[in-house]
Amino acid sequence: MKIIAIIPARGGSKGVPGKNKKHVDGKPLICYSIETALQSKQLAGIWVSSDDPEILQLAGSFPGILLHQREEAIAGDNSPVAETVNAIIRQSGCDAIMLLQPTAPIRTSENIDEAIRLLDTNKQINSVISVVAMNDIHPARMYWKENGQLISILPEFELVRRQEIPPAYYRNGSIYLVRREAFEKEQSLMVKPTLPYEMPLNWLLNIDEPRDMIIAEALIPAWKKGLL
Repeated sequence: MKIIAIIPARGGSKGVPGKNKKHVDGKPLICYSIETALQSKQLAGIWVSSDDPEILQLAGSFPGILLHQREEAIAGDNSPVAETVNAIIRQSGCDAIMLLQPTAPIRTSENIDEAIRLLDTNKQINSVISVVAMNDIHPARMYWKENGQLISILPEFELVRRQEIPPAYYRNGSIYLVRREAFEKEQSLMVKPTLPYEMPLNWLLNIDEPRDMIIAEALIPAWKKGLL
């Protein structure tokens, strides 16, 4: 099975301007995803897609990285990532696509290869998505607000001890893997049936807001040292 990785890295961002090239613990954020992908034994090609010349120049300094100059029309805040995936797979023959978001940088090459093996050995599955198991932050502890009042999302578990509640999983944004045929039909990276690839909760990091950058500055060095 031929799998390509796509690392989408727009130059713009409202939450954290220029976040994909911001330095975190000594190097640009996007480098974490590039370096990890290059260490994979299962990927047949790695594409970096950006509308930012600086990001493309940075990515091009790594041997073996393929560059995709993203057109302005598909580089806006509201542009679906599927449009970028379509543009790349038209240039690349593949059986499946893995999306590696640079804003979810804490992953290893072993994570990438294990997710690929999960898809390869389960022929009936269309996609694999990385998740973390949630503990106290659980839908049973969450509410809708209706007419100013709190309405439990899972009323049957609202007063149940955490240990007795069925586990819930949160999509951590680190790995999306989908068969090409399923993607082209649904234009989605999450095509059912889907298998979870579980990752450690302590690795959870998805950078969208300035607060997340502050967390990243502490979390990434600890992860590198094996403290998490």
